[in-house]
Amino acid sequence: MTEILTTRSTIRAGRFKKKLVSESELKTEAGPIMEEIFSFHELLVNSKITDAEFTASYILIYLSHRFPNQWLGAFKKSEPVRGVDWRTLPFHFHPNILRRLESVQSLQDIFSSFSLKSTPLSVNRAVVEWSKDHYQLVLMFRIPKPHEVLGQQKAGRRCVTCLLDQRISSYILGERDALSFLMHDLIHADHFFFENECFLGQLGFYGLLSKTFDYFNLDHPQFAQEFEYVMADMNAYAIHLLKCLKSAMIHYFDESYFDNWCPGLKPPKALFHLNTKDYEPALMDQELLTWLSQFREDSGI
Repeated sequence: MTEILTTRSTIRAGRFKKKLVSESELKTEAGPIMEEIFSFHELLVNSKITDAEFTASYILIYLSHRFPNQWLGAFKKSEPVRGVDWRTLPFHFHPNILRRLESVQSLQDIFSSFSLKSTPLSVNRAVVEWSKDHYQLVLMFRIPKPHEVLGQQKAGRRCVTCLLDQRISSYILGERDALSFLMHDLIHADHFFFENECFLGQLGFYGLLSKTFDYFNLDHPQFAQEFEYVMADMNAYAIHLLKCLKSAMIHYFDESYFDNWCPGLKPPKALFHLNTKDYEPALMDQELLTWLSQFREDSGI
């Protein structure tokens, strides 16, 4: 379980874009970036660095290639974070960057003490909290299926994908470059773990989806797309997740499709008042959160 940090996950150091560079630039940069990343992957395979440290290195390699003398942002004093000394790693940083990094020692300190160009602060926090074992993240080198992500999330974990193949030379799924894809995962991880109440509510929501999964008609392509988004790509307050799911169920089917969803699970009346004028957040939010708590995989969390 993570501690509550002072910086909210919605605050960003700079503008974040899905497509950070053009596709022609991706093809040009892929070779030298991959060559450097593989040297760090060897360190990971030989247990010289952790999964979190490999992911941190992956980010810094990309940033140092794209913005050689400009990727290191404002400094802020922070408590040192234990980890591998960045000076022992095979980075190729610009001399000005090396001078600015003289004040920090661990790789994690770079993420805790500096803002990074084109990088939301939630990415920095996810890397640091993962290093502290506060965020239970799973490093993957492939893109998991939505149902696999659901299984991870109901167990209190979240995936982080670092791509190491030819896909780094093009947009992944037509939307993001490899760095943006990784940052997207880390942002979701931060949204998943950042606030204790939101985290516990999400565990219940994903447990509920898993328990009732066979009810949903995924042969309907538009509904399936929205359902998979809620299931695997929308880490948020559990009540908001329920509202989005209800809206999709009624929009693509009808009110009865929602009403018949989980009568055997004895939901409170508040569930059926969602998205109506009769819903009273101050009272009904807690009723729904209490109901969702029974679906957590580990009821002791």
